[in-house]
Amino acid sequence: MSVSENMIYKQALLVDDDPIFRALAEDLVLDWGVEHVETAESGLEALSKLSAGLKPDLLICDLNMPAHDGVSLIRSLAERRYAGRVVIISGEAHAVIDTVAKLAKMQSLNIIGTIRKPLTPETLAEVLSRGAPLAPRKQVFATVQPMLLDAAIDGDALRPFFQAKVSMTTGQITGAEALARIAVTPSELASPVPYIELAERKNRIDDLTFVLTRIVALHTRSFLIDGQPMPVSINISPASLTNLAFPDMMAHAVEGVGVPTSQVTLEVTETRLLDDSPAVLDIFARLRLKGFGLSIDDFGTGASNIDRLQMFPFTELKIDQSFTRNALTDRFARTSVEMSVKLAQEAGLKIVAEGVETVEMWSFLADLGVDEAQGYLMARPLPPAEFAALLRAGLTGLPLARSA
Repeated sequence: MSVSENMIYKQALLVDDDPIFRALAEDLVLDWGVEHVETAESGLEALSKLSAGLKPDLLICDLNMPAHDGVSLIRSLAERRYAGRVVIISGEAHAVIDTVAKLAKMQSLNIIGTIRKPLTPETLAEVLSRGAPLAPRKQVFATVQPMLLDAAIDGDALRPFFQAKVSMTTGQITGAEALARIAVTPSELASPVPYIELAERKNRIDDLTFVLTRIVALHTRSFLIDGQPMPVSINISPASLTNLAFPDMMAHAVEGVGVPTSQVTLEVTETRLLDDSPAVLDIFARLRLKGFGLSIDDFGTGASNIDRLQMFPFTELKIDQSFTRNALTDRFARTSVEMSVKLAQEAGLKIVAEGVETVEMWSFLADLGVDEAQGYLMARPLPPAEFAALLRAGLTGLPLARSA
């Protein structure tokens, strides 16, 4: 039951008030391959250990604990900006567990799954395998350096990665999502999230988005599918949707390097798309008029989902990986995926599923009628040269649940 050698957790913190369960779970976590496990009998003890310097990359917690319960612990983890993976293991009803999982997701915690007690080696392995970090590529999560934001906007410190989107009909690459990394040194990469947040606070997010879009478009020009520049998706900040010049700026970034805007889809995360003001609708309409596709990302995690589909001129719906990954084991997640697919089909939208990591998940989504899949089953995010090699080689061996 041990973890693959290229996937590893260094340290886990297991939080549960039942000493018998803690002992059982600790053995199972160690057997799976986590190098070291610390335990705590309450949320307060867990926070005390974190304050004392413990830095687990995996936190497993119960919900119903007498001193500082799991909900309070999750709130505290969010306040501390805990960056590790989180797993909820509880004997509470599915509805309660699902609610807390959604709460954790809304607070930007990296929750990789939930397990309803009793805990078994099989359920633990399934959840931990889907979220385990990959060892080969080094990333740095250090204090934000404002000078690196300047360097990113200048283009020198911005590194694009590409994760393949794959047709669920043919098993072939049909496009990619572009993801940014910040180069701290030539060999060390940092998460872009804190730099995006800094750019938003400093009113520089449009500059950062323009530079990333131009770099991505330059690479896309040489990534050919059927002789045409490969379709690519780029994430945009909701903060940009207040700038009426944004559509012209994005068109210039793409067309200026010879890529048609019709090959670019702009993704907006649903949980951050809060404003339906005239300015936002103006910008969305003009982006579509210029030929861009528009994708609602992380669908199902925000509020008023159906209203979003009716209000904005989206062309694509992306099913959030928190639902995709749990759809085979959790009734609510499965229903959410099925309803999302039905809504998208009725609205005439292309459907993309994130977080596809198993053959079983691929088959389930293909049977539902999902158009494209994105996830570690097919490919992890790759730097341009590695992605170009993947594109040349194509993808083979994936199960085709629908006929072409």
